[in-house]
Amino acid sequence: MRLFNKLLLFNLLGKGILLLLFLMSGPLIFRYLILRNTDAELQQKKEQVEEIILENGIQSFISDDEPDAGYGSYNILKEEYILLEKVDMGFALVTEYVTEKRIIEEEEISYRVFAEVISVEGQDYLLEIGKSLKTIEEIEYLFFQISIAILILFLVFSALLDSGISRVIMKPFDRIIRTKITQINEPQQFQDESIPSTTREFVILDQAISEMMKRIQKSFNQERIFISHASHELKTPISVLQSKLEMLFEEEELTEKQQGKLMEMQQTIQKMKKSVNALLLLSKVNNAQFLKKENVSMVELIEELVEDWEGIAANQGLRLRLDRLDQFNFEKTNASLLSMMIQNSISNAIRYSFSGSEIVLSGELISDGYRIRVTNEGDPIDPQVLEQVREGQVFLKDASRESSGFGLQIMFKIALFLGVQLELTSIDQQNQVEFIFLKKN
Repeated sequence: MRLFNKLLLFNLLGKGILLLLFLMSGPLIFRYLILRNTDAELQQKKEQVEEIILENGIQSFISDDEPDAGYGSYNILKEEYILLEKVDMGFALVTEYVTEKRIIEEEEISYRVFAEVISVEGQDYLLEIGKSLKTIEEIEYLFFQISIAILILFLVFSALLDSGISRVIMKPFDRIIRTKITQINEPQQFQDESIPSTTREFVILDQAISEMMKRIQKSFNQERIFISHASHELKTPISVLQSKLEMLFEEEELTEKQQGKLMEMQQTIQKMKKSVNALLLLSKVNNAQFLKKENVSMVELIEELVEDWEGIAANQGLRLRLDRLDQFNFEKTNASLLSMMIQNSISNAIRYSFSGSEIVLSGELISDGYRIRVTNEGDPIDPQVLEQVREGQVFLKDASRESSGFGLQIMFKIALFLGVQLELTSIDQQNQVEFIFLKKN
């Protein structure tokens, strides 16, 4: 997950949890305050009842004719009620505030009730004063609905606001990652350009990456210069050795055995020459010493390669077949390197295919560009070699095939230089090389 998304998610979670705690505790606090206020009102009403009894006597509520009938009254909306009834002497009741349900005219209503035993003229009476909680419960439900709506709206607007702010803050970081890390396939592609930012940590990160890439560039350049110079220096003694061998072949006194030894030496020199030329080519490609200004028709290129190599394939007992071929122009490239890259894949396919099998070459348009595919039947490529190619290692050795692996590495380096995606797969006895040319904006 990206850092931007993590910051946004954790920020929303933090705010959401705090809001949720508030919303969970809010109704409880709200109910507690309302009940405290209701209890205070009930206490006032109790004092008012006592004042009436003190002024007018108990007869204001209970008739002398029916002293056991008691007194009960509630208002028209059943929001409040007063109950006063005679109790036996010694009836014990601690003054309390309770919440309970009462059935009035077949309707169950929740009340907050104040109950207390009062003594009037030597007689004990139970006084109850109740206040309906229906309004409070309705307000609580409304409060809950409003709270949920506020929570949703808050999280939505918070997400939009945090997203906008985070994008602005993280923009320099994204540029650093994009321009100095993810888009750099080779050290020589790195360009030291400072990314402006007001965040001190991003400035330090930018400087650290630039310094690190400079050191890597220096190390790679030294290595490439050494390989280039060493390759050039090796060409001269190899050419001298080859010339001397050719002169020895002209000697008439050579025996058949000596001629055989000289042939072996010449083959060894040819291998050395091929390796040196491959190193020189890799060095030039790595150092970007080729221009990319040509436009190449892939149809013409592939047809030309098939024409050049189908005779060689036939001599090896193989068939080189051209499958689907769509028109596509690859712009701003190097024609010779492009031809060499595809040619190496065909050469490897011919070299390592089973006798009598078929090599299929195709070029087709895909959604985001163009794909060339070379498929052959042969011994599978060593997975370790495939992994080395993906990691861009220069020196390879496939002992099972007695190959230096320069062909694969040349394909990989040229593809990287030309901006072509190279994919190698080897499943069972089916080997496949894919070159993917992405459309250029």
